[in-house]
Amino acid sequence: MHVKGTAFLKTPRACTEVERQEFARLVREGFDGSDETLPERIRDSKSLTFYYAEDGTLAAVAALKAPPDGYRDRIFENAGSSATFMEFRYELGWVFVVPNHRGFGIATDLCRMLLAGGPASPVFATTRPDNLPMIRILLSVGFSQAGHPFSLGVKDLVLFLQSQPGTGRP
Repeated sequence: MHVKGTAFLKTPRACTEVERQEFARLVREGFDGSDETLPERIRDSKSLTFYYAEDGTLAAVAALKAPPDGYRDRIFENAGSSATFMEFRYELGWVFVVPNHRGFGIATDLCRMLLAGGPASPVFATTRPDNLPMIRILLSVGFSQAGHPFSLGVKDLVLFLQSQPGTGRP
C-alpha cells in the first residue's frame, strides 16, 4: 500500500455479516443503482477486498464479482466485443475509495490483490467512459478496451478485458 492502512482479501463466505454490510454501504455510497439484490450479489462474488485506514475506518472496497450469464452476454453484445462472454466468468468491479483517501494508489493495489488471487480465467470490467482514473487503473493492471462505448439503461459504459489472467499485471 502507498499509505498507512491495511488491506484484506476475503471470500464473501469468510466475511462476517458486519463486514458484508459495511462493504455494501460503500458500494451504495459509490454507485447509483445498487438495489435490494446487492447483499445477494456480494455473497455470490468470488472475492472481496477491504482497505481500512490507519484509524480503522473502512476507506475502500473492490470485488471480483460473478455476474449471471444474461448480464455478461448483454455487456459483450452491447459493446460489440469480438470476445465471447463465456470466456469471462468474473467481473472486476465495485472499486470505490472514499474521496479523502483517493490519489494514493489504494484502488490500484486492491485491484492487483483481487487479480493476483483470482481465477485462471480472464476477467472483464466496465466503467463510464468519463471515469479517467478507473480507466488508468484498468490499463495499469493489464486490461484493454474491447469494442465500443455503449449504453446500459441510463449509464454509458466501456468494456475492458484482462489480457493476462491471474497476474494483476499487463
